[in-house]
Amino acid sequence: MFLFCSQTAKADWVKQQSNSLAWFHDVYFLTENKGWIAGSGGTLLVTIDGGKSWRKAENFTEDTIREVYFNDENNGWLLCERSIYNLGARAPSYLLKTSDGGANWGRIEFSDSKRERIAGIFFNERGLGAAIGEGGAYFTLQDDKKTWKKMSSPVRYLMLDGIFTDDSHGAMVGAGGTILFTEDAGLSWNKSNVLGDSNTKLNSVFFINQKTGWTVGTQGKIYQTFNGGKVWREQNSNTAKDLTDVFFNNTAEGWAVGEEGLILHTTTAGNVWKSVEPKAKHRLEKIFFVGKKGWAVGFGGTILFYNEGAAKNDASSMPPKLRTGN
Repeated sequence: MFLFCSQTAKADWVKQQSNSLAWFHDVYFLTENKGWIAGSGGTLLVTIDGGKSWRKAENFTEDTIREVYFNDENNGWLLCERSIYNLGARAPSYLLKTSDGGANWGRIEFSDSKRERIAGIFFNERGLGAAIGEGGAYFTLQDDKKTWKKMSSPVRYLMLDGIFTDDSHGAMVGAGGTILFTEDAGLSWNKSNVLGDSNTKLNSVFFINQKTGWTVGTQGKIYQTFNGGKVWREQNSNTAKDLTDVFFNNTAEGWAVGEEGLILHTTTAGNVWKSVEPKAKHRLEKIFFVGKKGWAVGFGGTILFYNEGAAKNDASSMPPKLRTGN
């Protein structure tokens, strides 16, 4: 009886049927029930029941959707990237904005863009937005909540990801081991002190609170900060594979994903990272948790679902299937 209970209570990652070969680049949940998965070919999947079912949203673009973010139930953003073969005189990146929950989207270009590719967007709770990318490109969202103005670049490196931890504090990371932190809502950015080999490209940054955060990158590099991003110390990931994203449920338990379906798990704030049995062979791009439920998405229409404590033999815990109809 004890063995049976232990087995059925064990949580595991399970591959979901996506009915898509899109390269999924992002997964984001606004609430426990409402979430999105975005990827190549303008693919956008939507759930309103916590991932029990998904539907494919109407295509408002044929371009790659790099990121999806919603401020609230009505207002959201998609970061899109044009094919290099169809650019013409246009910039590689643009935004789609909705104010009706995704029923309609309007296109917004980055003003004064010099054809830099934008790799990431991030916001604070008051709606302050920042966009970062190639050559240290840095844009901020203006008071009209539509215009993105190019600002003086704090660095010349490719910047890939950023986060605001409150109205004033935040951090962003990128190539060349670059980590910057702000204490004035992005008006100025300061270079962090990175201890250890810091020449790697850093792909993702995550903070669980204003002080404590992690960043991951190529060659299995993971760094942690306890002082809001001023100083970072390297952790041992026990892998040399590239890591693409990191997410923490609390100050102790966290996850990182990367190439070849790699998933790392820690319950010790990153002091010890362990590899999880791979459930996919493709590169995983993003990971996101809502409570005890998690999703990881990536190349080839890959969606992995995790439900802590769910019984393996319980039909209610089986992975949801994509609902293609409206």
